[in-house]
Amino acid sequence: MPAFGRPKPTYDYNLSDEIQNLDLLFTNRNVPQGNQPSKLLLASWNIANLGDQKRSDNDLKLIAHILSRFDLIAVQEVKGNYLNFKKVVDFMNGGFKFIFSDTAGNNERLAFVYRENKVKLGELFAEVAIPSKDYIKKTVVVPWTFRREKRAETFYDQIFTAFDRNPFVGTFSCENLDFMIANVHLYYGAKRNSKTSEDRAKYVRRVLEVYTLSNWAKKRARSKSSYDNDIILVGDMNIPEMKKNDFAYKALKSSGLQPVNFYSNTGGSNLNNDKTYDQLAMTPGNLKNRIVRQDVFDFDNGIFRDLWDTAEIERPKKPAVYFNKYMRAYVSDHRPLWLQLDVE
Repeated sequence: MPAFGRPKPTYDYNLSDEIQNLDLLFTNRNVPQGNQPSKLLLASWNIANLGDQKRSDNDLKLIAHILSRFDLIAVQEVKGNYLNFKKVVDFMNGGFKFIFSDTAGNNERLAFVYRENKVKLGELFAEVAIPSKDYIKKTVVVPWTFRREKRAETFYDQIFTAFDRNPFVGTFSCENLDFMIANVHLYYGAKRNSKTSEDRAKYVRRVLEVYTLSNWAKKRARSKSSYDNDIILVGDMNIPEMKKNDFAYKALKSSGLQPVNFYSNTGGSNLNNDKTYDQLAMTPGNLKNRIVRQDVFDFDNGIFRDLWDTAEIERPKKPAVYFNKYMRAYVSDHRPLWLQLDVE
């Protein structure tokens, strides 16, 4: 997406106060501490346009403080200019390293940040590329509405072409658990409820990417020659709802994957609380039995409190619109997912 501009007037905040507010929210939301014996704290975060949009060092330090809570983080939307991303890792108080992919669609990279004394790297790091002989063919139904009338358009025998951004696969181990992660930012294209057939076709491409990713994970999980059969798919999959009638969500589950429900009392992973674009799904077996707890971290409900007071004055009918313009420009429009695993 295009970089978010910094709203006017500039919002000046005290970094130490906001870090205290974040720590208080971590406690109130029961987010565990990272670097605990026999536990791994895994997270995923789409940090909007990291490297393209203008952020101050204080903004980057806020982002770094959130990331440093966790042991292993899959990050999406690291731009070709990765210098701000590198600064974020440098601001994480030491002990963290990163590895990332080359640029792809929308000039984006996919990255992993890991706590060096906790997480060990495996030998396999690669991008997922699907041979043309394995391209899937699906019929996809896209629901939409016109003047409150529910409609649907069927796209018959649609063929996957290629990922807009190839998923970035990494292998890791922590104590007695080793696993493979596919870090993804799948194609968005256009919203599901689009008014034109051309835009609805773009949603179909999104669904085909999810089907292909799910099928790839199933094959790797069953293959004797796979580097690791315990596979986690994580990232911004652009799945708007975790409902059985949503074709993108149905595609994720189509190969037997087990999505983890992050839609909790916190809400969705977007600032508006109503979407589940960010997902984490596991291959059946060992991994899901190791889940201790999981949630979305709604940082936006903890910081910039006086800005919310201003928003209620400036936009009394829609204060969230005013507030979120600053939140997405200074921090992000997505919230991080987190998952604690037992690695004993």
